[in-house]
Amino acid sequence: MNTDSKSAVNDRQSTVDSLKLLLVQHDVVLGDVDANLNKIDNLLNLFTQKADIIILTEMFSTGFSMKPERLAETANGKAVKWLIEKAQAFKSAIVASVMTEDDGKYYNRAFFVYPDGHYVYYDKRHLFGYGGEDTKFTAGKSLLTVEYSGWKICPLVCYDLRFPVWSRNVCRYDLLIYVASWPDARQNVWSVLPVARAMENQCYVATANRVGNDKTGNYSGESKVVNQFGETLAQSIPDAECLTFCEISLSKLHAERADFPFLDDADAFCLKLNQ
Repeated sequence: MNTDSKSAVNDRQSTVDSLKLLLVQHDVVLGDVDANLNKIDNLLNLFTQKADIIILTEMFSTGFSMKPERLAETANGKAVKWLIEKAQAFKSAIVASVMTEDDGKYYNRAFFVYPDGHYVYYDKRHLFGYGGEDTKFTAGKSLLTVEYSGWKICPLVCYDLRFPVWSRNVCRYDLLIYVASWPDARQNVWSVLPVARAMENQCYVATANRVGNDKTGNYSGESKVVNQFGETLAQSIPDAECLTFCEISLSKLHAERADFPFLDDADAFCLKLNQ
């Protein structure tokens, strides 16, 4: 599959078998960056353990909006600086999507921030045409595979979940992450497809979704972590701001892949991008 995939530089940490994930499920004050950062600060202050990766939601600092000309920030903006500060303070990686302006274009950009503060990013490929996202934002053209503590991780954004070809596990990543703003109107899809992605890609899947209400509808969250068998390892409290903690094992995943190596039998194909 030719998707112009790119791989982030290894973080030079030794391999960690047990990766500790923290899903942050929060409500969003539309367009109010300070209010949203304060809200998440308050949630994170409740956490007393150590997480290897903290996973936030799609456009976590502004809410999902079709007004990038007013709300988008550059990579030097308040939201990304906050992500860097928190990664350094908690000594954890952080994943979140930020409405980003770059060279006159707008992107729904997922940042993977390492504990030392440096970051890589993935631009959302599948823009939600039904909601007009494609009229305001520019689609990404390449996948990102992050190497972190011996794990291979692929961060994606919300609507990407519906497109299995894009997330096909040709890079043998171990963890697939979806940050989202997924409404209850399509909740059944949000419940089912992470399970499908986990089973077909023989990997862990972690999802983080917002809660609350806005003009587009209600959001019940239902963030979760699923293993390669489609089993739910941890799930958030629906309709509530909360933290969900889960540990996943790399050696267990690799042993089960070796025992049943069906990824070796996958079809080879070339993916032609539309733009």
